[in-house]
Amino acid sequence: MFTKNKKISSAALLFVAAIAVIGYLLTHRLASLTFGFSTNELRIASLPIGWHGILASPLFLVFKLFESVSFYFFGQQNILAARLPSVLLGLIAVTAFGLVLRAWHNSRIAILGCLLFATSAWTLHVSRYVGYESSYLVVLPILLLSQVALRRYKKRWLTYAVLVVWSLLLFTPGMIWFVAVAAFWQRNDLVQAWQESTLWWQKVLFILFNISSLPLLIWSFVKHNNLVVSWLGAPSSFDSLQQLGHRLAAVPLHLFVRGPGIPDLWLGRLPLLDIFTLSMTIIGIVFYAGKWRNSRSQLLAAYGVIGTILIGLGGPVSLSLLVPILYLFAAAGMGWLLHDWLKYFPNNPIARGLAIGVVSFAVATSCTYNIYSYYVAWPHNAATITEYSAGK
Repeated sequence: MFTKNKKISSAALLFVAAIAVIGYLLTHRLASLTFGFSTNELRIASLPIGWHGILASPLFLVFKLFESVSFYFFGQQNILAARLPSVLLGLIAVTAFGLVLRAWHNSRIAILGCLLFATSAWTLHVSRYVGYESSYLVVLPILLLSQVALRRYKKRWLTYAVLVVWSLLLFTPGMIWFVAVAAFWQRNDLVQAWQESTLWWQKVLFILFNISSLPLLIWSFVKHNNLVVSWLGAPSSFDSLQQLGHRLAAVPLHLFVRGPGIPDLWLGRLPLLDIFTLSMTIIGIVFYAGKWRNSRSQLLAAYGVIGTILIGLGGPVSLSLLVPILYLFAAAGMGWLLHDWLKYFPNNPIARGLAIGVVSFAVATSCTYNIYSYYVAWPHNAATITEYSAGK
């Protein structure tokens, strides 16, 4: 028992240390890495804040709440204050992502996968940028973590917490479809929680937490009926079938082959995934495809398909939505390789150490490459300099 607890404590300490390092990366030179605001950052930072901004449009509610608090303490038009909400959402996304990996795999894969995801150039870009992309980076890790918690821990307060989280997620455009899928997947857990709420006030709380987001959403839809389309994740106008096909084809192209070409968010046309992460992602996809009957495989596939469709429609849904899924695949790929290797050498410490060392070195190399890409190459790129000079 002592040995097991010691192992758990060591893993927890490593995970906390990893999160601390990630927190430093997300805040290092937050206000000074670029020359100022980009044009789009300046637009977002200039929008109304506080209750006036939220009542005008409650979409991206959590980001706007963080932004309002940050501006209250540091002042509006302050670069640091404007970027802090994305930093917080990025840190939440990374933490939730690591906890999901810990629940699905083991501590080793959780730490390696968490570092890989946190130091990816896309995560660093989105988590240090004034924009709603960070809201999409966080939604699936939080949703998956809430599903894990609902399935594993049959606690009434935890069920209420999950319902509140899902209600908050509904304020992110397009998330209604993901929450609906999650509720369908967890229907047995939700029904069980309802049946175990034997007292009248418990049932009242269950209902209230279920519908807690509806009053603000309905009020906003009545006042601004055009918000409904955005809330569903759809564009204000639809393209032709040919254009729609191009947009849908562009989603995997941007994820696997070349980046989206947004100078304020990305470096040229570099692919989102480095070669090691791409290799592990492909292996992870093969792994889940081979276990298609597993509910986790079907859930990730459902989220991937819905996300691809919403992004392909050209509405408000960002490419950031699907990035965590790619890194979940990459972590599964690493886990599968290590599991198969260690299965053949269960008692050979040299072989075990070699395999773990090689994978750890590859992860460290990937992390270094992505950190260099973001902190050194991107801010010195001519297109980046132009973009951020325009927002002065």
